[in-house]
Amino acid sequence: MSQVSNNGNKRKLSTQKLVRLAVFLALGVVFNIVENYITFITALPGVKLGLANSIGLILLALYGPLEFFTIGLLRVLLSGTFSGFGTSFILSLSGFLLSSAFVLLAYLFNKLSIYGLSLLSAVMHGVGQVVMIAIIYQNALMLNYLIIMTISGIISGLLIALLSKIVILRLKMFKEEECNYEIN
Repeated sequence: MSQVSNNGNKRKLSTQKLVRLAVFLALGVVFNIVENYITFITALPGVKLGLANSIGLILLALYGPLEFFTIGLLRVLLSGTFSGFGTSFILSLSGFLLSSAFVLLAYLFNKLSIYGLSLLSAVMHGVGQVVMIAIIYQNALMLNYLIIMTISGIISGLLIALLSKIVILRLKMFKEEECNYEIN
């Protein structure tokens, strides 16, 4: 009888985790789509705050690398489904893949706080996008835009880290999950 009860609890926890991850995925898609319609500085295309990236940082802190990557990839794919699989999708995917690779490496070596991970993610996302646009247009001069994307990545990375830290601390108050890395 106790095995059935334990299996029921495992199933319940698994279902709760799945629902939470689905909510994070939905929030990430909504943030991504909304942010596509917000232009911070019209003279600087591609510069965004990166609200959807906060979801990834929160997932990495609360659940770990598998959930971070899986939900992030699903977010990019679902956002592409809603807004089209054109150049913006390719840029988003390339930015996501490059930034995720660097963030996961840093996370696995446990060397960076949430601020370091967020800065790394934001800057590498911009690098991935600029490199991909240079490849698409076969124009190395596009790489000059790395300066703008790096500066905007530093600013947005710090803001997203602050936002993510606040959310993680609030979620930890409810004792839902433990944090997997240093958030200071």
